Amino acid sequence: MNGVSIIICCYNAVKRIEPTLRHLQVQRFTKQINWEVIIVDNASTDNTSQAAEQTWSRKQVTDFRIVQELKPGLMHARQTGMEAAKYDIVSFIDDDNWVEPEWVQKVFNLFDMNKKVGACGGRNEVVFESTVPKWFDMFKESFAVGQQASETGIIDKETGFLWGAGLSLRKSSWQSLQKKSYVNLTLDRQGNILSSGGDTELCYAFRLLGYELYYDNDLTLQHYMPPGRMNFSYLKKMYVGFGKANVRLNYYRVLLNPGIFKLHKWWYEFLVSVKNIIKYFMICKFSQKQHSRWKAGVQNAYWRGYASQTWKDQDSAKIMIDKLKETFTK
Repeated sequence: MNGVSIIICCYNAVKRIEPTLRHLQVQRFTKQINWEVIIVDNASTDNTSQAAEQTWSRKQVTDFRIVQELKPGLMHARQTGMEAAKYDIVSFIDDDNWVEPEWVQKVFNLFDMNKKVGACGGRNEVVFESTVPKWFDMFKESFAVGQQASETGIIDKETGFLWGAGLSLRKSSWQSLQKKSYVNLTLDRQGNILSSGGDTELCYAFRLLGYELYYDNDLTLQHYMPPGRMNFSYLKKMYVGFGKANVRLNYYRVLLNPGIFKLHKWWYEFLVSVKNIIKYFMICKFSQKQHSRWKAGVQNAYWRGYASQTWKDQDSAKIMIDKLKETFTK
């Protein structure tokens, strides 16, 4: 059906969901658009569903549903949300994303005017509850904050992927993947486990299907940052997850950039990782510049994640690459 399905995947979001829904309750339109809001409660152990229902009941501006996904993991929640969505455009916003008043209208217009676009994203601004860490601006993109590209337009060659916070897509592009029996390789976030990569992998999969990715600098949301995320140890845990994810995202890059991107033997990739772990550890230990220690700290975490996943995949990397080739060429 022609319209927009807003999907919010939640895990223990009782303290975050109210402002997220309130920003959806003040959407403005220049023309009538069918839209709905779907909450996917992903194995929460708090009162997320009740809080969401209570907030929406105060101002029921459009159809609203809550569905349950008992298997932990963001990708599982998104699959459940996609199956529940009744409209042809799906917009994923996180439970800490506060979208602008014209979000639904702009997303609808963007896909309506760009028939080749399979997914789109916008510019994310940050909202802090407490003091801004001195290191945040150096790593803000890791928190899905800022511009995703230098200008509005197709970003396949410039960036190649979109952030999951505010990722919108055509349901038909998702259905095309399902017809190919697509199974994602990255783990993505599961409860409090900071694994990642699912958003990038999905964008890579869309590109392999022939769809384009679009960035709109005029499409904005505010990304709320709670105090619990604003510590350096949390950032390093994120980078361990980035490192693990990039091992398997490289299997896609082999297909997306044939003859340009080359993946070495697992033992070579592993040894390079170990070399970088030692290198950045030494910088952390002996550099007198705080900025250098911050950068080295997250790089050390990244390569630790990369090394551990490379070791784990040593016997299965070629199998996974061959499986991807089979999936996207049949």
